[in-house]
Amino acid sequence: MMYSFDDTMFSAAVVVYIAVSVCIGAIRWGHKCEPYARHADYYYPAWKTVVVCYLSDLLMCPIVFMPTDTDAVLFLRMMLILASPLFCAALLFGYFGKVLKVGWWRNPVIALFIPFSIMAITAFVLTIMPGTQIKDRFCYWFFSISGVLAIIYLGCFVVAVIMVARAIRRFQEENYSNPDDFPRQFAKGIIWLPILHLVVSWTTTYIGSKTALSVGVLLLSVIGLIFLIGALAPHRTMDVERIESGKIYIEAVPDLPEPQISEPKPEPVVEETLSQDRKDDIAAIIRRHVEQEHAYLDSHLTLASLSRACGVNRTYLSQVITERMGGFYVYINRCRLAHVARLKVQHPEASIEEIVTASGFGSRQSYYNVRRQLE
Repeated sequence: MMYSFDDTMFSAAVVVYIAVSVCIGAIRWGHKCEPYARHADYYYPAWKTVVVCYLSDLLMCPIVFMPTDTDAVLFLRMMLILASPLFCAALLFGYFGKVLKVGWWRNPVIALFIPFSIMAITAFVLTIMPGTQIKDRFCYWFFSISGVLAIIYLGCFVVAVIMVARAIRRFQEENYSNPDDFPRQFAKGIIWLPILHLVVSWTTTYIGSKTALSVGVLLLSVIGLIFLIGALAPHRTMDVERIESGKIYIEAVPDLPEPQISEPKPEPVVEETLSQDRKDDIAAIIRRHVEQEHAYLDSHLTLASLSRACGVNRTYLSQVITERMGGFYVYINRCRLAHVARLKVQHPEASIEEIVTASGFGSRQSYYNVRRQLE
């Protein structure tokens, strides 16, 4: 059978798309940088989801050999409209949900994969059967169901984007003390990819022509390659293996001299919510807990956890730390930097990794980043 130019380009574009998807799935399955591979679930939280989502594109193989078949074109359109929001949501939840240690998303997302699997397998079987199966009233109901599912999956995707966006805002310098707690820069850089993926997929599906589908799947292939490049290296830097093996030889000693943290000049406050005496009391509580009780050695210390430990309203605590200590992130990490300086003098034989970990930093890279910002 002789194919037209549009049919040939359509088939070739789908081949490229499937090949890229299989490569992404295979690489994520088999390639994990050492020594991170031994803790793949920590350093690559969504690697299993990536494998499942991208290897499922193998279902599109019949489209390559049937570019003129109406069922094949409808099958591709259905896959694009359903898979894009569902897979993007699953990847966002799978990665950032695990980083944030929230599990409420898992069962709903797994449940949403069931109707998608039924629709995809049904369309696959109908496509490989001779003749045109997806037509008339069956076609109407088939795509009506797909449309309802697509809206549900879109809602799931929106929830996932909101979760990541809130986490980015929450993990600002005012709320957390360790850059290792959440890969904020990675999140800000990667969040636009699933949104772009969804826009391309749904625009392509709406237009529906073979030319549009060809261009669309090629663009999705490029997006997939960008995702692969961005996700190859881990974006979490805490040395889990060293921590688990107990190879940290320096312990935090409670009788070290208190860190000398200079107080910045108080900033003018338009609305006084606390008296100066009350601010003095809260400042004393904070300094006792952070500096005397060495709370800064907790590498996962947050403003919320410090508020609970001090028994002080979070808003008041934040206000006092900002006015008296320069901000939560600055204050805690200046304490840690002072601790590092003391340990270097007291333990000159220790490695920098051991010293920074014993001082409350999640990793050496985290220490260097903080030192660049504050010194």
